[in-house]
Amino acid sequence: MAGCNICLDKSCDGEQQLPEVERFVISADSWNRDRAIVPCKVRFAFNNVVGDSFEMCTVQCLRYNVSVLKRSSKTFLKGDWSLFVDHHDLKSGDNVLMSYKPHVGSFNCVPMAPDGDVRISALNEAEYNNQIFSGTSFTLRMSEITDDEMKRLLSIVKWSKRWTMTPLVHRLTTTDAERFALKLKKSLIDKLNLEPAVTIQFKVYGGEPCDGHDVRYKIMTDGRALCQWKEVVEDHGFAVGQLMVCAAVMYEDDPVVIVWKV
Repeated sequence: MAGCNICLDKSCDGEQQLPEVERFVISADSWNRDRAIVPCKVRFAFNNVVGDSFEMCTVQCLRYNVSVLKRSSKTFLKGDWSLFVDHHDLKSGDNVLMSYKPHVGSFNCVPMAPDGDVRISALNEAEYNNQIFSGTSFTLRMSEITDDEMKRLLSIVKWSKRWTMTPLVHRLTTTDAERFALKLKKSLIDKLNLEPAVTIQFKVYGGEPCDGHDVRYKIMTDGRALCQWKEVVEDHGFAVGQLMVCAAVMYEDDPVVIVWKV
């Protein structure tokens, strides 16, 4: 089979006007360390759901910020693509299965050897942990994280990375837990395009079923969101000194703040 002379995919039948993208394979002939080419048959639908970058997540919760270069006849994936190739030690002949997750706007990716076996990360434990924390932000002037907290934090950040590359680690202050005024960083909420003042959904994970709370907020002059979250604090027993992880995401077109207690 000769394959497509544009995207180099042997199974490609040329560009199609598909209404949506669900899953596709970046074939062995369509990638190298520096870039990958989106198959022509899904390019139209792919280009409609991504901008100039998107997040790609592996089964080991490693996330990569992939840049997108859209040309008249080809769409290239670059940026962290090379990091993904290096981390998984991809070889000639390997394929990458891509599955779109519309509720969070990212792609799950599964690198596969020619025999169909899934390639897992080639990183050692320290490298893997560093990559998991990559992109995570920590509140300034926060007290030192204990060894026990760090173990729990690693597990939670791995889970939160299924949602976003940029979770926030924060230790609750008196203002947060006793005055019920939580200020979310501008960098955390930028993607949500929040209205100046309305409510936002908080969902708390911590062993019990996930609860939802409508929390009133207002955008401050410095871009942070001031959230009046008294009901969340009281219902879930948050206290001064509690370490937590926050992730702000769009879920089914609605802005949501997801919170994990560490």
